[in-house]
Amino acid sequence: MSRFCAILFGVLIGASVTQAEWPIPTADGTTWQYALTREGETEPGTLTRQVFAPSNPDEPNTLRIETAINGTPHSTEFLKNEGKAVLATAHRGEAGNTEAFDPPITTLPADLTFGAGWNYRGPIAGLDLNLPLKIIGESEIEVPAGKFRALHFRGEKNDSFLTVADFWFVRGVGSIKETVTQRSPTGDLLGRNTIELVRLPALHQAEPAAEKKRLEASLSTSSDGDPLNIISADALQIVARWRGHGLRRNARIRAVWIAQDTGIAPIDFKVDEASAVAPVGNAFGKFTLSRPPDGWATGKYRVEFYVDDELTQTVDLTITPSVPRPRSALDF
Repeated sequence: MSRFCAILFGVLIGASVTQAEWPIPTADGTTWQYALTREGETEPGTLTRQVFAPSNPDEPNTLRIETAINGTPHSTEFLKNEGKAVLATAHRGEAGNTEAFDPPITTLPADLTFGAGWNYRGPIAGLDLNLPLKIIGESEIEVPAGKFRALHFRGEKNDSFLTVADFWFVRGVGSIKETVTQRSPTGDLLGRNTIELVRLPALHQAEPAAEKKRLEASLSTSSDGDPLNIISADALQIVARWRGHGLRRNARIRAVWIAQDTGIAPIDFKVDEASAVAPVGNAFGKFTLSRPPDGWATGKYRVEFYVDDELTQTVDLTITPSVPRPRSALDF
């Protein structure tokens, strides 16, 4: 039973990470739909932006937003939330090439007050721009999605031609209107793009979405590894991961480690358990079990996950003998 005692003292409770406050909706699948007009084109087009939230529990304050024009993928922004500021860590262009930013570039500063300015790199009205932005005021503005009181950002850049960008932003909604005008050195109009929000951002559901379980759980050998149901006896650790959906505040999450059939313990032997508190409905965490000194006992196991003493999910696991490694002179 020494192997089970080693497991017993190897249980560590992983703390839940609180989601940062974002100035825009960040639920996975949230989509903004805009009407796109371009100077010289008679028929308006469409521009959409869609949120893809991270599946890795260790990256709770990151996401990516993909832009499509007339249904064709155009660009992708990789964002993170740091102290309420939204930073871009990378940009993927229409051709699929990805550029990483080190240090990250400010997309939205934490201070959204009149006069605040920052150097911006990212999409505006269907164009990828790099120019300084400044908050120049706040006003009522009407778009197809409704009437809003919005912050007005403006940016100008004069290199081979003059670019003027206007950007109206509403906290909790996002961008509602963007206009980019470009002129030649002689003042001739080269192009003007405008997007206007058609409807409030909402979850994109191409087909009826499957109802999420109250608790999703998996096992692996690391915090961000692929879910595993077979693990070698020489694994350094086993990580039991969980993520809640619509949990009550401060719900109790409990994981029970059970040896179903190992040959050295009674059938369905309870090895140990650990618990944590979910401070919010979409909290997540992990329980880490360290390898005993003489390795894991091989056989069949299961981990039962409970929410407030109600069995919610069971994950089966088989631990197999480790593969013998070749011996070298250092072993003698």
